[in-house]
Order: sequence, then structure tokens, then C-alpha cells
Amino acid sequence: MACACEALYLVTGDGLLLEYISRTSMPATAYRAIVERVDSLAYNVRGFRFKLADPPKIEFKAGQFIIVNVPNNSAAAPGTAPATAGTVVKRAYSIASPPHDPQALELCIQKVEGGIASTYFWRLKEGDPVSLSGPHGNFLLKDSLDYEPIFMATGTGVAPLRAMIKHLVHVNFPRDIWLFFGCRYEHTLLYESEFRSLANVRHNFHYVPTVSRPKDWHGETGHIQQTFQKHITDYANKEIYLCGWLEVVKVVCHDLQALGVPADKLHYEEWA
Repeated sequence: MACACEALYLVTGDGLLLEYISRTSMPATAYRAIVERVDSLAYNVRGFRFKLADPPKIEFKAGQFIIVNVPNNSAAAPGTAPATAGTVVKRAYSIASPPHDPQALELCIQKVEGGIASTYFWRLKEGDPVSLSGPHGNFLLKDSLDYEPIFMATGTGVAPLRAMIKHLVHVNFPRDIWLFFGCRYEHTLLYESEFRSLANVRHNFHYVPTVSRPKDWHGETGHIQQTFQKHITDYANKEIYLCGWLEVVKVVCHDLQALGVPADKLHYEEWA
């Protein structure tokens, strides 16, 4: 890997995912849950809130992910291998809700045309059962919390960072918290009203959305590493957490190091 940052690779391919879990030997619990709510976050992204049924609570840390057991009951998409009806595929999703809400889990999922998992999720409605396991993962806030955290995300990569931010707010974290959130178009900014409201009531939370292909947008434009450069000039006592698609995260990590950010201050999770 070109970047020397501390990296965690969250794979969603079934074989790689199982190999990752086996290699890290992370203990996990199987859960039965019920769909409590489905929200539209963007034209192709939905938020799902699951109420845990058995066991009724989960202990996890902000930044971790869960595995959803997805029934493979749909036909294969054109040009792909035939689907095996009645089987189960496993998909990894970062938890978007904070640990102080242990009776429920929230996920942020983008629709993939023809995808087995997103087809399944898009058919879910309130009251439907869901099978999952967890928690998994080591993409966590560094202990001691004696630093200023800077969060950088693109797309649904904001999910684990949202959990971290909500956790910090819950514990009345006194230092500055930054969120640089990037997307192509303004209408695809996830949790936009939530983050803006939080910034209005918590003066130590700085929300900086950045749009790379604006249409009717009056905020920051370009890419999040460029916006970062405008707002952050002192890297002392900072820890930077990044999450998003693999290639985007690699580019941002490279650019931040070119700006002089020490590699050991960068912590990221890549989505494959």
C-alpha cells in the first residue's frame, strides 16, 4: 500500500470478508433484529434503523461494523454469475449510530443496481426481521481523547464517523471537532440537516461540506483535502480519521502527507 497510514480494509466480498474476520479473531454475537425505520437520505441512499430483539442490546465502540446475513433470493444481474437461490451472503456495514444507543443499530446503505444486498435492503419495510452479527473492526478513536479529532469522509463513508461524532457529543467532549464531508452533488450530502443543526448548537463542532460538481451550491467546492488545507494549518495535537471508497481514501491520504501531515496522524478505513 502506497500510503504508510494506519489502515483498516473493510471488505465486502464474501470470501475476503470471512478471511478478514477469521484472521483477526474478533468475537461476535449473532442478533435477531426488526426493521424499526427506513429513511431516504439521498436519491440512492437509505438509512435503516434496526431494533434489536434477541439479544436486546449490543455493546460496541464507535467506528465498528456489523455483518448482515442477506438472503440470496433474487436472480443474478445480467452479465454476472448465476445466483444460488436460498443461500445467504454476508455484507459488512459500518454502524452509523453511537454506542450509547445499544438497543438499536443504524446503517447507511447505497443502492447498487443489480446488487444482491441493496436489492434486499430496498425491499425491507418496518417490522421485517433481519439477521446480523457483530461487532467487528478496529477503526476506533484513539484512547485518551486529549487531541482534536478531524473527520474526513466521502459518500456513505460518513457512517462510522457519524457514530464517532455523536459519541463525542454525548460525552461532552470539550475540544474542537471537524467534519470535512465531500460528495459530487449537493443533493447527495447525507445527514446534512443533522450536521448543520449540531454545528449550530455545539460551537466546538465544525461542519464543512464540500461539493465537487456543484449545480446550485454556495458552500465549499472542490475536494475535501483542498477544503482541509483552507481550514487546518496546524497539525499539532490532531488526529485525522478518514473513510470512503478505496481509491478516494488513498488519494486524500497521499495529498495530506504532501501537505506535511505526519502519516501517524492519519487513521483510515477503505471500502472495497
